[in-house]
Amino acid sequence: MTRTVRIAQIDAFTERPFAGNPAAVVLEASGLTDEQMQAIAREMNLSETAYLLPAEVPEADYRLRWMTPATEVNFCGHATVATVHAMHEAGLLKGGRVIFQARIGLITATLEEGWIWLQPPLPKLEPVGADVGPLLEAFGLGAGDLAGWAPPMLGGERDVLLPCRGLDALRRAQPDVHRLTAIGRQCGWRAFCLTTLETFDPGSSLHSRFFAPQSGVLEDPVTGSVHASLAVYVTGAGKAPDRFTAEQGHFLGRPGHLRVEVERQADRAVCKVRVGGRAVTVLHGDLILP
Repeated sequence: MTRTVRIAQIDAFTERPFAGNPAAVVLEASGLTDEQMQAIAREMNLSETAYLLPAEVPEADYRLRWMTPATEVNFCGHATVATVHAMHEAGLLKGGRVIFQARIGLITATLEEGWIWLQPPLPKLEPVGADVGPLLEAFGLGAGDLAGWAPPMLGGERDVLLPCRGLDALRRAQPDVHRLTAIGRQCGWRAFCLTTLETFDPGSSLHSRFFAPQSGVLEDPVTGSVHASLAVYVTGAGKAPDRFTAEQGHFLGRPGHLRVEVERQADRAVCKVRVGGRAVTVLHGDLILP
């Protein structure tokens, strides 16, 4: 017997089609096996495919899973924005707010004046704890390309955050997939983010590129999850206000923009991070499973 699965493709962190980051969304994923979900993600061949399922904990409205063409991931920001957009179009977003159960914990999403805001668990930064020289070499870069406004750090998903001097360094970056994969696996790092304070758009505070070859994603156009860590990173260095716009995807011809916010306690410690974006549907279809 075959099963037909309704699927949508949505561009996230953009207001126009064929920009931002595309994600596939399956709103009715109940009954799909892990193997079927992974097969669908391989077939769609996007950085992530999202699957909406019934919640397994009382605090959540739904459970959300994400898969790259190669593996399941703990959190994907752009595919969550895409899911909320698809839910809104399908009439499933009640009251403009939803809480997802995910492998990283509970994720709250809200729709506010056309912007979809995600509040993931607060990321914690930690020192890289290793020489980043070989990592820079794997990108074809050198120590002179590093900026001095903050040291390299690990983000909440064990993403390496590398501050670069400018857009030229990001433009010249030529990732060696095999070396990056080996380094990531050896050190237990999920991905690598090159970020700079120089931007294409004057209203932006940060431009980044994001690479996760060991997860089957050579370069992600616009990455929501890493911007939760970048929010703590760049505001902690005093290089961006607590509410700013970030950009990504320009080097791939898919420019996207994110709004990023941090909230602080009385002692100025960050207590909450939100990442927001818009989305647009580009495709609806039926996928036939064997």
